[in-house]
Amino acid sequence: MSALTRRQLAFGTASALASGVLLFPGRNTYAEAHEPVDLVRFAWWSDVGAPTPFQVSTAGPGGAVLLSLLYDTLTWKDEEGVIPWLAAEWSVGDDGRAYAFRLVPDAAWHDGRPLTAEDVAFSFAAYVEHPYRWVSTDVVASAEAIGDGEVRFTLKRPYTAFLEEIAGGVPIIPRHVWQNVSDPTTYEGEDRSVGSGPFSLAEYNQSEGAYRILANDRYWRGRPIVREWQQLTVPAEASVQAVQQDAADIALSTDASVRGLLADDPRLAVFETAPLSIVRLVLNTEQPPLDQKTVRQAIAYALDREQIAETITRGPAIVGSAGVVPPETPWHNPALESYAFDPDRARELLGGTRYTIDLIADNNAREPDLMAPMLAAVGIELRVTRVDAPTRIQLLDEGAFQMALTSHIGVGGDPDFLRRWYAGEETNAFAKGSIFVDAEFAALGEQQAAATDPEERRAILFRMQEILAEELPTIVLYHRRFYWVYRPAVFTPMHTWGGLMNGVPFPNNKLTLIER
Repeated sequence: MSALTRRQLAFGTASALASGVLLFPGRNTYAEAHEPVDLVRFAWWSDVGAPTPFQVSTAGPGGAVLLSLLYDTLTWKDEEGVIPWLAAEWSVGDDGRAYAFRLVPDAAWHDGRPLTAEDVAFSFAAYVEHPYRWVSTDVVASAEAIGDGEVRFTLKRPYTAFLEEIAGGVPIIPRHVWQNVSDPTTYEGEDRSVGSGPFSLAEYNQSEGAYRILANDRYWRGRPIVREWQQLTVPAEASVQAVQQDAADIALSTDASVRGLLADDPRLAVFETAPLSIVRLVLNTEQPPLDQKTVRQAIAYALDREQIAETITRGPAIVGSAGVVPPETPWHNPALESYAFDPDRARELLGGTRYTIDLIADNNAREPDLMAPMLAAVGIELRVTRVDAPTRIQLLDEGAFQMALTSHIGVGGDPDFLRRWYAGEETNAFAKGSIFVDAEFAALGEQQAAATDPEERRAILFRMQEILAEELPTIVLYHRRFYWVYRPAVFTPMHTWGGLMNGVPFPNNKLTLIER
């Protein structure tokens, strides 16, 4: 049987994975062959922490994606959906709580030791005490090595997203490195980044936020075609220029105008992702006046979100869905209130009452300058406090805000993020701080997470989006594409179904970097 199809993922994996064993022969669907290259230089906007699952930063996904080149997971994703990785095959119990994985026989750690079922079981036991920073494993009751090369998982409850979110997102770590480490969050041993991935760490320069990783020629899945990958810290405003000046080979822009800017440069190209990044207002529904639904709705009507999006992105607007899930993804509910720009409706909802609302925004955010006059026109004074990203993260985590502007990834892939945001289980630091208490929404969140029937799950998720669209605990200003400027001579980006891991719109899926 082939890997899960796009449609199967769209309607949940539970029905596609009946309780029998599913065999997935090795499949390399990425069509673009590429000649080996000596070096690829990847520009990212910040240091991402020590590259271990226990120390990597959650402030932006650059660290999690870097880890994916050093470590492997049980499953992975290509252009169409979930595919086998360390797990050659698996079976799912009838109750959706039991999973058995048979590992590939030839996987090995960077130091040459074989990767075993005991390593997999140890990994999940280790994450109980010291959680992986990007993916919660709390739903896993136990992971046990059974015989030679097989691991059996028991979940605390059925979890439809297990194969994509946990099996496909949690790095497997070597037991022989970590079993005697009392505190992995502070461990600085030279072996702390030993994984089984296609690259091994050669150097981490913390003062410069620079990483050098080298090809692992013994990689079990295929020899890397890139001999050295460097991740460099380059200020966001200078990253495209770095590629133009041959100081980097690939860099991110959220500005659509780069497509026209670089159209006549034969050396460069632009890779456009699905809109899996989101720019939104987080509303503290426990603080007045935002505890009033009518005020939240008035804010939505008062903002010309299309103008805001086009001004900031300099490209076609993808106005935010009131249900949060972006268009161009299979779980998006299109039949929701759109809150089209309507100042008169905003004034009607406010009933002549004037308000002052405090907004926390990053120092370089331009959206507040556009929002302030729009809100003033309906009777809302916007007082903006600009802070750095770590301060914003802390204030949102503490609930010490009225309204905050945030932008982040993680709204592609499995839609369980709708539940995680409001259940306090979100690991992405930029997505934390959502405050919304609603008994029906919480109950539906638990139901969809365990739903085994795809149509039932779809209906539940559509209802969850209806509640979000009515109550507006967050107002999505716009959904955002990423524009990756790159050098085709050295690197070819790749679309990944639903984004890497929990919806990261990144171009450097490791499938692009190994022989196939």
